[in-house]
Amino acid sequence: MKILLIGATGQLGQTLIKTKPQNIEIVECSRSNIDLSNLELINDFILSSNANFVINSAAYTEVDRAELESELAYQINAEAPNAIANSVSKTKGSLIHISTDFVFDGTKNIPYNPKDYVKPLGIYGKSKAKGEEYVLKLKNNYVVRTSWLYGDFGKNFCLTMLRLHKEKSLAKQPLRVVSDQIGAPTSTYSLSRFCWKIIDSLSKSKIIPSLLHWSDAGVASWFDFAFAIGEIGVEKGLISEAAKVIPIKSDEYKTPAKRPHYSLLNCEESTNILQENQFHWRVELKKVMDEIKLKNFK
Repeated sequence: MKILLIGATGQLGQTLIKTKPQNIEIVECSRSNIDLSNLELINDFILSSNANFVINSAAYTEVDRAELESELAYQINAEAPNAIANSVSKTKGSLIHISTDFVFDGTKNIPYNPKDYVKPLGIYGKSKAKGEEYVLKLKNNYVVRTSWLYGDFGKNFCLTMLRLHKEKSLAKQPLRVVSDQIGAPTSTYSLSRFCWKIIDSLSKSKIIPSLLHWSDAGVASWFDFAFAIGEIGVEKGLISEAAKVIPIKSDEYKTPAKRPHYSLLNCEESTNILQENQFHWRVELKKVMDEIKLKNFK
């Protein structure tokens, strides 16, 4: 089975490559061989790949910078997925498109269901919501929303916090982290397993919903996540000492883009239909820390 992976050099793309099943052949697609602003090139690349499935893990994820670079954000997060979906529709393949909890405004106090009304707060969320809309207009396309994605590769909250714990503890300075934004950290390994489960199910002609939610189990604030990263980082020997983590309110940490205060995703339908187990985010965090350790984190 052949998979065209768009965004192959990103943190999710790298994990998908690392965890691919033996019967899968991956055609890697990254910035070096496809320009997501060139819609004609996207079409030609997809048609020539002859892939059974296309996974689009590419995205413009700079939430704050998107407020200044809205045209670029929409190009990558909306227009490119639209072109990808239209190209895939010309083949007999299916598209799996990765989206985000930021399509919601965070005003609920219970987990968001896949069919809940989207109301993004900033350009990043709005561009991703538009991308979803384009992808879901066509048959055989699937959107997977996830939250607070991190792994052992690239730029993400986990690796950033590990470095800050190391720096701040040496300087005897506290680490101030927002405590009133609630969600679920999700490891790239967990999301990769879920993507491979979708492909396995579809290849066996199983009918699944076109819009799915997936995150790791449990609830956390960014403060909780940062605290756990320090604690487990010491436990795994990645850092010698964790910095003191001080909870602060969002109002004390002004950013150009508004974030949802509550963006927990209801994954019950995904776990029931695909029979995929959710593990607590701390369990998944420990696994990612082990992978980071193998890379000799410094």
